[in-house]
Amino acid sequence: MSNNQPRFSIGLPVYNGEKFIKEAIDSILAQTFEDFELIISDNASTDKTGEICRAYAAKDQRIRYYRNEKNIGCTVNACRK
Repeated sequence: MSNNQPRFSIGLPVYNGEKFIKEAIDSILAQTFEDFELIISDNASTDKTGEICRAYAAKDQRIRYYRNEKNIGCTVNACRK
């Protein structure tokens, strides 16, 4: 593994989570361990979830934001690579 790779990845599946996504992301970013990447998989949210996540990703290079074009279901979204 190269030195550019984070030690581990955290997956955060979300759908229409604008009410709680800031709190969830802030909680993850507040951890004292910093060698990680946060992968957010948005299941085609119709609220402001995408806007919020993109703003966080623009400020923190550890955050990767992916948005499905259509809702693919909870299980598939949570297990997506």
